[in-house]
Amino acid sequence: MIVVLSVALGVLVVTALALAWLVVAEARVAVKRRVVVALVDGTGIDGVLLRRHRTLLVLADATILSTDSEPTRADGQLVIERSRVLYVQDVR
Repeated sequence: MIVVLSVALGVLVVTALALAWLVVAEARVAVKRRVVVALVDGTGIDGVLLRRHRTLLVLADATILSTDSEPTRADGQLVIERSRVLYVQDVR
């Protein structure tokens, strides 16, 4: 019984570590690349993803895309709260 529990715990730990590594590796893929960030309010932002923080995304050379107006260039860097992000698309 103890051996079965030890093996199950070992498999669980290895699986969790593998998934954590994949999440970290995936999070770094788009950094320094052009992305489109879709926000929960329907707005899109096209820009170069400079940094990903636990709660923030930082974009440079950004253009704000909206369905009801023309694309608008943003000066400087945009800081977006990740709670407002629906998804991030890498546009290689």
